[in-house]
Amino acid sequence: MVRPSSAASNSTVPSAENNVKRAVTRRIHASRLSNAASDLQLHAAGGRLRVAVYSEFFPVAYRDPKTKAYKGLDVDLIEGFCRSAGLTPVFVRVAQWHKTWSTPEQWNSRVDVAIGGIGRSDWRNAHGIEWTIPYFSVRRTVVYNLKDPIRRFPEDVTGVVAGTMGTTGMTDALSRLRAKFRKGGAAWDHLDARWKSPDATDIDDLLKGKIQGLMRGSFVGKAIVARHPRKLGMAEPWDASPEGLRPYGQEVFAFPCRRGSGVAAQLNTYLMHLSQSGELYALAESHGMGL
Repeated sequence: MVRPSSAASNSTVPSAENNVKRAVTRRIHASRLSNAASDLQLHAAGGRLRVAVYSEFFPVAYRDPKTKAYKGLDVDLIEGFCRSAGLTPVFVRVAQWHKTWSTPEQWNSRVDVAIGGIGRSDWRNAHGIEWTIPYFSVRRTVVYNLKDPIRRFPEDVTGVVAGTMGTTGMTDALSRLRAKFRKGGAAWDHLDARWKSPDATDIDDLLKGKIQGLMRGSFVGKAIVARHPRKLGMAEPWDASPEGLRPYGQEVFAFPCRRGSGVAAQLNTYLMHLSQSGELYALAESHGMGL
């Protein structure tokens, strides 16, 4: 289930008040972002925003196999922000997902913000990073081969489930598998933690039956199954354990920005505008990530 985060919107506000908030947000959006390029302390000269991108996360951030251009929800959000703020995005590929969130903190990396479906949690706090407000909430699932289904996780797991090392999904999967396979390290017999594995390889292994399941967010699972509806299915989604998911108590995506650059504050304004206007949800739906 894919939902624009409640931290960036409030569906319980009465419609009249919502209209006022939308109008106010639009004014902020127009006035604060018009001169953003001159206000921000960016690494690169000439109003260029350097963006670290992990591009093995369809449909959040990925490379078009034909054009090699970056695409996905996160890419659209950053490119839209840059258009509004008078900036030029410069994408810097990060090969290892577990280094993505901390990249803006490292001065020698020379990036201002990182993207690629990055979950916000307390253990990812760092002195050199400022996080934006969440823009998306996430549920968990497993994509499986229809010949060897996992309709419920972890109850139906008999083989190996693969996931990305260092992610919230992998941590949650390990915890649940340990609860099922209580003998010593038996949980690891059913878990393949991959740290440098392309999406295409993971999906190909699943299609060929080399693994029983693939750990993903439910919106990613939905998009993958839509590509292979006759061969793949998706387990009933669940919420990751709230332990370790502070400060929000649920799995959410946000953007880590270099502290002191001013990018986080400007991005917050832009995300609030998209959320209140309904454009954020429409954008998510355009990537097959709607409810």
